[in-house]
Amino acid sequence: MDTFPSPCDFFGFTAGEDRKLLSWREITSYLEVVSRSSPRVRRIDMGVTTEGRSFYYLVISSPENLGRLDDYREIQAKLADPRRVTPDEAKDLVARGRVVVLVTCSIHATEVGAAQMTPILVHQFNGSDDPELEEILDNVIFLLVPSLNPDGLDLVVDWYKRTLNTEFEGTAPPVLYHKYAGHDNNRDWFMLNLVETRLVVEKIHNVWHPQIVFDLHEMSSDGFRMFLPPYVDPYDPNVDYVLQQEINALGTHIMAELLSRGKSGVSCHNGFDAYTPARAYQHYHGGVRILSELASAKIASPVVISRNELKPSPDGQDPQRSTWNHPLPWEGGEWRLRDIIEYEMIAVRACLLHAARWRRMWLWNSYDQARRWLERREPPFAYVFPCDQRDPGALLELVEVLRRGMVEVERATEPFVADGITYPEGTLVVKLQQPYGRYAKTLLEIQRYPDIRQYAGGPPKPPYDVTGHTLPLAMGVKCVEISTPFSAKTVSFSTQPGFSGDTPENAETVKTPVTAKSAETAETTTTAGTAATPATSQTTGIPYEHAGLSWVALPPLENAAFWLVNRLLSTGVPVWRTLSPAREGGQTGCPAGKSYPAGTFFFPIEGIEEIPELRQGSSSERPPCPGTVAVESSSLPGMAKAGRWAGPLPQDCRPLNRPKVAVYKSDRPFPGEGWLRLVLERYGFVYSSVGNRDVRQGDLRESFDVLIVPSQPAEFIRKGNPRGTLPPEYTGGWEEPGKLAVLEFIEAGGTLVMLDRSCQWALEELGVPVKNVLAGLKTNQFFCPGSILRVIVDPEHPVGFGLPTETAVMFARSSAWDLSSTTPPSLKVVARYPEANPLLSGWLLGDESLHGKAALVEYRVGDGRVVLVGFEPHFRAQFTGTFKFLFNAIFLSVTGDGRPGTAGTA
Repeated sequence: MDTFPSPCDFFGFTAGEDRKLLSWREITSYLEVVSRSSPRVRRIDMGVTTEGRSFYYLVISSPENLGRLDDYREIQAKLADPRRVTPDEAKDLVARGRVVVLVTCSIHATEVGAAQMTPILVHQFNGSDDPELEEILDNVIFLLVPSLNPDGLDLVVDWYKRTLNTEFEGTAPPVLYHKYAGHDNNRDWFMLNLVETRLVVEKIHNVWHPQIVFDLHEMSSDGFRMFLPPYVDPYDPNVDYVLQQEINALGTHIMAELLSRGKSGVSCHNGFDAYTPARAYQHYHGGVRILSELASAKIASPVVISRNELKPSPDGQDPQRSTWNHPLPWEGGEWRLRDIIEYEMIAVRACLLHAARWRRMWLWNSYDQARRWLERREPPFAYVFPCDQRDPGALLELVEVLRRGMVEVERATEPFVADGITYPEGTLVVKLQQPYGRYAKTLLEIQRYPDIRQYAGGPPKPPYDVTGHTLPLAMGVKCVEISTPFSAKTVSFSTQPGFSGDTPENAETVKTPVTAKSAETAETTTTAGTAATPATSQTTGIPYEHAGLSWVALPPLENAAFWLVNRLLSTGVPVWRTLSPAREGGQTGCPAGKSYPAGTFFFPIEGIEEIPELRQGSSSERPPCPGTVAVESSSLPGMAKAGRWAGPLPQDCRPLNRPKVAVYKSDRPFPGEGWLRLVLERYGFVYSSVGNRDVRQGDLRESFDVLIVPSQPAEFIRKGNPRGTLPPEYTGGWEEPGKLAVLEFIEAGGTLVMLDRSCQWALEELGVPVKNVLAGLKTNQFFCPGSILRVIVDPEHPVGFGLPTETAVMFARSSAWDLSSTTPPSLKVVARYPEANPLLSGWLLGDESLHGKAALVEYRVGDGRVVLVGFEPHFRAQFTGTFKFLFNAIFLSVTGDGRPGTAGTA
């Protein structure tokens, strides 16, 4: 029944052949031919990727089903929300519905097998009258994303072809294979910071409500040949117990089918858990996520591994032994891309056939888990967000995260009482008795990860990912869990019309007269270390210092304030910053007025008119950083307001220049570097990426005020990739010339910001007088694999400006420092762990090792400084509550602290 060529005829070779790879354009060209010619395939465009490539999915089903897709989407929507149907109506919908199965390929771009498989898989479904395929087509709506990361696919293909037939053939590219996230791009399934994850959720998950998501991955080549569920403990307790058993049933069914086809080395219940929502959106939206991991080849080049070279998994399971969860060990030998494709073809077909044959079960259980949740009558019942938020923009951003996940957020229209506390009108409420209450609960509650050991009395069993993901803590938002039933008059709340679907008719929308909107990073710069030059208003033509203008006092409490400051500086509006608390009326002849914290920004109110999207009544798009800055007016109760400042500026104000930022980009793809660039771009910081050669070259101070080094081992900063492992331009590190160049940069007034693991380099090479107290401890002495901890901040230190005294940080195998008894005055502690257990959410063993230890320090060297941040303040672009540590450290380089010789001293 073919009306189009086979992949082999189209490409001139069979996908999966040794040393052959298809680019995204080549895969797309074939799938376009099929979708235009086949009555069984329809292509649906989602938009474009981060770097502008086409991004789409295929719908594969029988011609009859494709002709009724709108009907089936409506059935799915009704089953997903039991409030819309009675149980009898649900049974009728189940009888008429089709199981929706979403298969996603190669989100990690070096894991090429799944994407390379898609032309073969699509041809199989369209070039055969196999009765099993007909059964699938009749009962299943098969959604196929050929690649979740087309940008990375092309990057890997280009790198592979470049190194083909060289000693570096089959190596991974020395750069991130997603522009901003690299390997972390599959940890973005609740924050949705990335274009690709956001589009897949908005255009597929929230439209189709799939019962099954099958996510195809690869792992190291020297272990098991394949992993499938059941997952190991723990599950997130918010994942429905029936869905957990469906995961087990489907995973073992796929495993059995592979074994029956003679495919060895398949394992289950091994290493991978289902605890974090960062990798499993569908677990909270009525479906299951099946993860498969295939042993990788060297991209498209074969590897040869003997059986006795196979290594145990991190949890100790041995691929050389036969066990109940690994009954047929692989005998070793040559392992090819073609093997990966064969395993995945069998697995995908087995998944789809199970869905077809158990159609009613999958549809009913998807509906029934939501029904059971709606009938739940146990605490907590809701979460409320009080009006008096320190950073209202962070609350709006959190609300966006929830609403993108289809969570209903409401606004109280009059005061109400919950758990004995009266909350005012305007309080935001998330009731858990809603279809996606599980999702809201897992994102808002405190995680209490179980203490799981490798054996009784032994060391802790490492989780697969982080153990704490409480969004209010991560984002610095006040949130109260309500443990008793209550009533409140509310309306639907939206942060912006058109956001995450149309705004309901009765929704109230936040409107502010001045909105911080992210703009393209301007290239305007000023000379490092010089005072801001007098500026003239483009609107009035009057020099600012002679205009007799009112100033705006902008506290540093909101992240959006930093975006606004960057935007003002980029347009030539002068901005000043105070180094201590200020009170209006502290000057002669001025009446007493409002107080402002240390670090408050000041700019002429006319400066707003220089930025079109900040003018009164502007109808600009919603900003990527959704905080708002309001001057004297706001419609959201509790919104932090900038105030008008009368009289001269406080005496310790310093003029700001726009900081010139360098981000160190090493020759290994550390995700933290990409997330850092994303955050800097979102908040309007201009930066340049610098590599090892740039650092060794020296003269950094001539071009930059700040050098930020993302988290990575100190040894890698020092030495980089060994010679002979990659092309020469990607080997070596800072070495001695780089160390001397960085020291020269600091002594000349530059600021070096080291993040998380990179801090150890400064201890070893620059002699910062602190000691990492966690170095050398075994995991049964101290273990914190990704938890949210409490630190005590000095809010009057320039790096702590705008932060609350108690702040939550992400600690993921990070550092903590002890200061010597003879600590020099050049060393200042900005944040330290309390003299008690700092755990807020997640899992922490050996908390006493952290008591009273420093988490963030500033060390002055010459005219400059080193800022050591012992955690990752921008972790996965999720911890917006600690972004200000980073922003303040950047502005420190162009504000100074009043010492002679520091930048910005008046």
